[in-house]
Amino acid sequence: MGQDPVYVIWDGPGDPENPVNWSRPRKWLMSALGFGFVTLVSGSVSGYAISQPSLEKALHVSHSTGTLGVVVFTISVAATPLVLAPFSELYGRLPMYIASSLVFWIMFLPQALAKNFATELVTRFISGVGASTAVALLGGLLADIWETDERGLPMAIFSFVVIAGTGLGPVSLGYVELALGYTFINWILFGLSGLFALALIVVSKESRASVILIKKAARLRAETGDNRYRAKAEEERSSIGKIMAQSLTRPVRLLFTEPILFAYTMWITYSCAPMYLLLEAVSLVFTELHNFNAGEDGLVSMGQIIGPLLGSAVNVWCDRAYTRNVARKGPEARLYIAMYSGLALPIGCWMYTWTSWSVVHWVVPMIGLCLIYSAFVTSLACFNYITDSYTVYASSALSGQSCVRLMVGAIFSVLAAPMYSDLGVHLSGSVLAALSTVFAVTPFLLYRYGAAMRAKSSFAKQLAS
Repeated sequence: MGQDPVYVIWDGPGDPENPVNWSRPRKWLMSALGFGFVTLVSGSVSGYAISQPSLEKALHVSHSTGTLGVVVFTISVAATPLVLAPFSELYGRLPMYIASSLVFWIMFLPQALAKNFATELVTRFISGVGASTAVALLGGLLADIWETDERGLPMAIFSFVVIAGTGLGPVSLGYVELALGYTFINWILFGLSGLFALALIVVSKESRASVILIKKAARLRAETGDNRYRAKAEEERSSIGKIMAQSLTRPVRLLFTEPILFAYTMWITYSCAPMYLLLEAVSLVFTELHNFNAGEDGLVSMGQIIGPLLGSAVNVWCDRAYTRNVARKGPEARLYIAMYSGLALPIGCWMYTWTSWSVVHWVVPMIGLCLIYSAFVTSLACFNYITDSYTVYASSALSGQSCVRLMVGAIFSVLAAPMYSDLGVHLSGSVLAALSTVFAVTPFLLYRYGAAMRAKSSFAKQLAS
């Protein structure tokens, strides 16, 4: 018997083991679990923010100190994927999903029972480790199971739940905070995340094609005794050390050597940063100017649900424009929704800021908030544009961009209270609106010059060869 390997591949184009051939109900079930995890994570972030008053009172800390709970969680979510990504490559998405959901679930127990703020901070950091895979792995999961021409709707839902989930937390938990406090909110999240972890364990399947083929080759070796059966991915695997080094260094290299990625990262970072600032600052405006209680304040976050719905509706038109123009414009045809976001964000910021007066009905600044949050569908454009531009390097490009965006978001969370306290609502809001006006030109410039910039890229030349 020869020693040449027998490479294991799919059993034809319709092989049911291939995730792209799963039934549509199975695909939507897997997608729904991913959407549920993202919604739960996003809701828990804003759920913590809405529960800060009772937490700060019970644990005897200031508001600025209480905000550190958002900061450490966000930093953990930002940094963890750079370390965990190699394990997903080696062992598949399913073990990472299950382990992460269990960590995320269990950490609500010590948060509910915490007797001091140090315990709260440590457990929120560990909870962020579990939560980090919610967004980091979902994009890969959707790419695993949906064909390119099928991916539009699942990706649109993904983009929607990232933002809408953040609004769902205060909307659903605001009156819980008012009546029962932060401890009961943690018990609710403990129960919901436990049910999700159980569902994930019971119904999920591995979706990473290379891992499935590796397991298939191992099964054939065991059944036949023929050690020639191999999956190509087994030979292409590097050591965990090399993969981890690449996972940590390639995103940094891409970020600082690729002008397109750097410019887009700076813009989307600033575009998303107001969400973290508003998470802390909106309650200051509506409780102080309009005398909202915690329950009513939570309902203000309906803007984070209505806004993304508006953005998703605009994206339907943008998808049609992409289909018409992709042959002529290439990846830059993905930027129509980003150009909408570039305009909606400054308009929303100016409107929200200069209608935030006690004599102006609260509905008017709410409309401004809806416009601001509609701009966050740009995360969908980000995923698609970077994926189209960097193909096999897209994961590294996206992980670097995501890390920077979340780190800056954490900083904005800390700045919110002192900024609005020292500068006031209108000056603080005007600074944000002015900066968003300046940055609004970025997607238009990328649309015009992106192709030429990519042509000079060293990574683009590698992809072309």
